[in-house]
Amino acid sequence: MNRHPRPGLALRAVTGLVGAALIGLSPAAEAAKVPSYAITKAKVITVSGAVIDNATVVLRDGVVVDVGPSVTIPKDARVIDGTGLTLTPGLIDAYSGAGMPAARPAGGGAGGGAAAAAPAPNPIAPASNIYERVRAADALKARDSGITTIVPVPREGLVFGAAAVMNLVGERPEGMVVKQNIALAASLTTLGQRYPGSLMGTMAFFRQALMDGAYHRAEMASYEKAPGGRRRPAFDPGLDVWADVASGALPLLLQTSRVGDLRRAFGLADEFKLKVVLAGNTQAFEEAALLKERKPSLLVSVNFDPPKAGGFFGGSDDDKDRAEIESAEKNPGALHKEGIRFALVSGFANDFLAGIRKAIEKGLPKDAALRAVTLTPAEILGVADRMGSIDKGKIANVVVWSGEPLTKEAKIKMVFVDGELYEPEEKPAGPPGGGPPRPGEVAGDVRAQIEVKR
Repeated sequence: MNRHPRPGLALRAVTGLVGAALIGLSPAAEAAKVPSYAITKAKVITVSGAVIDNATVVLRDGVVVDVGPSVTIPKDARVIDGTGLTLTPGLIDAYSGAGMPAARPAGGGAGGGAAAAAPAPNPIAPASNIYERVRAADALKARDSGITTIVPVPREGLVFGAAAVMNLVGERPEGMVVKQNIALAASLTTLGQRYPGSLMGTMAFFRQALMDGAYHRAEMASYEKAPGGRRRPAFDPGLDVWADVASGALPLLLQTSRVGDLRRAFGLADEFKLKVVLAGNTQAFEEAALLKERKPSLLVSVNFDPPKAGGFFGGSDDDKDRAEIESAEKNPGALHKEGIRFALVSGFANDFLAGIRKAIEKGLPKDAALRAVTLTPAEILGVADRMGSIDKGKIANVVVWSGEPLTKEAKIKMVFVDGELYEPEEKPAGPPGGGPPRPGEVAGDVRAQIEVKR
């Protein structure tokens, strides 16, 4: 006689096992779960389309799941009253010093201590990953300015390594990476006392590296096809990177600080059929006709007064410097007027927002400025399918402003990165006569606007 367990007993046993598994996994699952948010009654500047008044944006599992005037709010969403607030996509700084070590002082930093004893970074490191050098805690500070995404680049060197798009969330740089190996980052600069010590030498170095990379790739392919009786070619990851650039598989992200650098970069691109992204370009309007013809991927710096080397006797021409700063401030507006597409980047400026506001003050329309720090850099970096605008399905990178975005009067209330909420500390304003704020004058925490729906 066959005996079968009673169905009810079996079901209870299975249910018990599943329940035990869920209990065992619940702490990790709970830690990994990103809360859902619904920001209601807000003005939403999507950038990709129309501005939507009195709209709701729902963020869930790190993604924008809905946006519009008539949206169903999930029962478990944390509801934020957005009355009087404006939502924009998170700002993208596509050529940033955020999280990167500061430039070493001239003269080798003979100040003593552990920092001074640290060896200088390799100025030519094509096979390295730049994201590995990012100091996460320092990079995250950029969120106070509404920046949700960066492409970090070192301040010093000639060939920096593989650049990556990184979201400012988490505690480890590798966890921030959205897209790795978007380009080989380098600079049209010199290395002073070592080769290349001149721009002519730098151009010769790039040409030789590209030719060596292409030859190495061809040699490896030939060996793989018929290895018998032949000496194995040496493994060289640096040459592999240059081979990818030479073949057009990997763009060259090139810092072009001088006006003449634009023509140098185009000459190199034409000679080797390269894909190039040009960064810096504070005087690019002087080559407006060339840029309209070539239509390059252009990252325009708002670092209008970068550090300059002293003159022959250690001095500088104040009048010339002032004129260059003024023309740099007008550069974005002039490029826009000519119909040239570009993204705005900090270019190592300490205050990205201040630079954007200065560009607006000098002629760049506000809507063009917002696009230049959201959707346009996303397009240039090849990530517009996942960020750069507030659209269904994109990563939940959103900035909540009180006041008109990018203006001096605007306050950043909340920043969502990958759907995680960050609230910049509000700096208390002093009393009309100056001095510290009096008791009771500090604005209330924005969390008071959040209501958790049960």
